[in-house]
Amino acid sequence: MREFRFALLAFTAVSAFAGISYFLAMHTGGNISISSNNQDWGGFGSYIGGILAPAASLLAGYVVYKSFAANAYQQKLLLARESLSRLDVELERKLEAPFNNICFGDEYHGRPLRNIIYALSNNEITATEDASKGILSLLHNIAIMANSIRYYIGLLDGLPSAEKDNHWLGELEKSYWIEKYSAICSRMVRIVGQSALEDKVSKEQLRSFKLVLGGEYGL
Repeated sequence: MREFRFALLAFTAVSAFAGISYFLAMHTGGNISISSNNQDWGGFGSYIGGILAPAASLLAGYVVYKSFAANAYQQKLLLARESLSRLDVELERKLEAPFNNICFGDEYHGRPLRNIIYALSNNEITATEDASKGILSLLHNIAIMANSIRYYIGLLDGLPSAEKDNHWLGELEKSYWIEKYSAICSRMVRIVGQSALEDKVSKEQLRSFKLVLGGEYGL
């Protein structure tokens, strides 16, 4: 929006300059009053048209370009939002899926994975190697999702706007993920260990994990 205002101001300035320079030229030529001669006004129209037509074409092209860029940006945001929604649904499904391994006895067989994670983090049951591997794999997937969330937040911050007021959108998005997954992620990291997580994920994914899910996890 700010760029469009600048372009419109530049076009107005060119228009004013063209008109003023023409009338100055007429004044220099001895015309001190507005002419009633149609030929003079025809010449004025040709002069203004010759200057403003290219400027108007450039302005129109710029407006079309900015409109196309804004639409492309909106589409990118929409695709990113849809992808994150699918990842969110899939992660929630995994956490609520029944734990069908009998390694922790009949008491925990068939319980949601979320309950198993809470029991492990509370030391109610002892983590097995297979359980730790499964939780670490889930953490890896969450780190990948967190990287996508960070990319999406960056898009929100760069959303075209007349004012620099987009920061709150990113904060709102981050608060959603912190509220929903920070606590469970903190427990999972507690189970597998910080070093195991750092060895499993890339530096970029770890950075996103800390940034997006930094609430209770305290990273």
